[in-house]
Amino acid sequence: MTLNYDPVPVLESVGYTEREAAFLYMVALHSGYFLRRQYGRFIQRERGAIAAQLLRKAVALGHLQSVACGQARFVYHLTSKEVYSAIGLAASQHRRLKGDAQIKSRLMVLDFVLDHLGDSILDSSDAKLGFFTQNFGLSETLLPHASGGGTRHFPEEFPILIDEQRSVRFSFFDEGTLSTSGFESFLSQYRAIFAALPGFELLYLADSGHNFERAAKIFAALYSGARALGVTSMTPRGVDHFLEYLHAYENNETQKRPITLRDLAVLREGEHIYTTLEHQALCGAWKIGSTSAERIRQRFQQQGPQAKFTPVLMPYSYPLYQFRRERKPQPQLGSSARSSGLPLFQQEVPQKQLLKKGGG
Repeated sequence: MTLNYDPVPVLESVGYTEREAAFLYMVALHSGYFLRRQYGRFIQRERGAIAAQLLRKAVALGHLQSVACGQARFVYHLTSKEVYSAIGLAASQHRRLKGDAQIKSRLMVLDFVLDHLGDSILDSSDAKLGFFTQNFGLSETLLPHASGGGTRHFPEEFPILIDEQRSVRFSFFDEGTLSTSGFESFLSQYRAIFAALPGFELLYLADSGHNFERAAKIFAALYSGARALGVTSMTPRGVDHFLEYLHAYENNETQKRPITLRDLAVLREGEHIYTTLEHQALCGAWKIGSTSAERIRQRFQQQGPQAKFTPVLMPYSYPLYQFRRERKPQPQLGSSARSSGLPLFQQEVPQKQLLKKGGG
């Protein structure tokens, strides 16, 4: 997102520290919701009074509401309309109350952003629109847009990563639903843009792997370019995963190097996937050296666009209990009560100048 002023000093002007202001701006831009541990990740502190200071301050200013999740766990929702307006996000939907699945999805997005603080992220609809139309010459009509005839592009607001070579990595967040209908709808929305790009990677992020295989097959069926990565009925997670399994299998058999946690994870996954006689034959050939990674790639890959499907298991936990709006004050963790008429922004001259430049 591009602003003609720095939004962090806007929040500092009402009493937040620089890192508190930077974190709240990130929350407003990407999620609207956050967990206490996520602020700890941002400031690289696992526990302590620093997070409590932010919560107390934001509650006293009337900027946060808490959502109780059970077992004394809370999600915090940045709801202040004045805050969103002051930092150039007046039209954001993040300040509005979401359903359970949407809240979890936004929390997952925030964890993803925290994982990629050093990367280039297309973090707003305007940024994505400009990138694809200016760098690839794509028509706006090809870009994903809100259903029902809406004009807003990229309505799911999932981050898109880019690098210096303009390689594109899209993201989809599975918040734990049993059905993959949401993923199918996402692919349908993005099908035109996927086909127009010379190559891309799609990150399928979830806190459980139960939909990974099904999602990979759906991706392969809807976008044939996935076969360039070797996604077939025998290698539903792609040829790279099968090769990783072969390496782990060989190492487990020969003990040439210490077994890693990743080896164990791949072996557990593979024992439920690579079960046919042909898989067993390939494992045997790999062990005695009569086949190679190149031969296996040639066997399962086909020439085509460089499209890649990558399942990512997120190593974070999220509240599992029914979300509900917390009505009672929570002195240490936050509450839904607003402050007693305290003006939001009091530093008149610099604040007004910032807001006139682009805050509204």
